[in-house]
Amino acid sequence: MPKRATHPSGLHTAKERARALHWLVGLAESDRERILADAFNACASNASHTPYVALLGAIRRFGFDTIRQRGFRVAGLEQFADFKRVRESRARNLREERPSPLHDKVLHRWALVRELHGQGLGFRLIARYFSKQLRIQVSPSYLRKIWTELESA
Repeated sequence: MPKRATHPSGLHTAKERARALHWLVGLAESDRERILADAFNACASNASHTPYVALLGAIRRFGFDTIRQRGFRVAGLEQFADFKRVRESRARNLREERPSPLHDKVLHRWALVRELHGQGLGFRLIARYFSKQLRIQVSPSYLRKIWTELESA
């Protein structure tokens, strides 16, 4: 396995360095200004750094990372809190068991399902009928599930 040459910025390949610069362009202007100021300060304090190396170092310190050669912004605490609120909301929706719009559409036409099933049609053909004639996409397994819930009771 060939040894990779070490780069002073820590980004070893030209592709990683290009991704870091591309990532910088996509940031908000205020963030770009902070990164450029940090790069300027690093370049002024250490004469051995070239402006390019100082800029790449500032980009890495701001949050660019190359795990699996993919640049991404590391999520901070506020983003984690947003994700936590999303997870709590989804869990609350599961607990409340709100009926789906598809469930309501199928229940409004349940007499049709009962009639077609009584004529000997299976749930696969009933689902195809719903798809072609009524423009309602429903799976045969979903029809079977509702059938067992309603007709077995």
